[in-house]
Amino acid sequence: MLTEERHSHILNELRKKEVVHVQDLVNNLNVSESTIRRDLQELDEAGKLERVHGGARSIYRIEQEISLKEKTSKNIH
Repeated sequence: MLTEERHSHILNELRKKEVVHVQDLVNNLNVSESTIRRDLQELDEAGKLERVHGGARSIYRIEQEISLKEKTSKNIH
C-alpha cells in the first residue's frame, strides 16, 4: 500500500472515531508497527493530527464547527 493511501485511511478513521490506535491501524492496513508510527509522525508534523501515546487523535479546528444555522436546526426534537 502506498504512503498516500495509508495517510488517507488514517485521516478517514480519525474523522469517524476522533482517536486511532497504532495496533488497530497495523491490523487494518496489514503493515508494520514502525510504518504506522512513521506515518503518524509525518501527519503530526504536517499538522493533520496529534500524536498521543499508542496512537493519534484528531485536531479540533474551529473551521470544522458547524454553523449556527445548522446547530439550531439539528436535534430539535
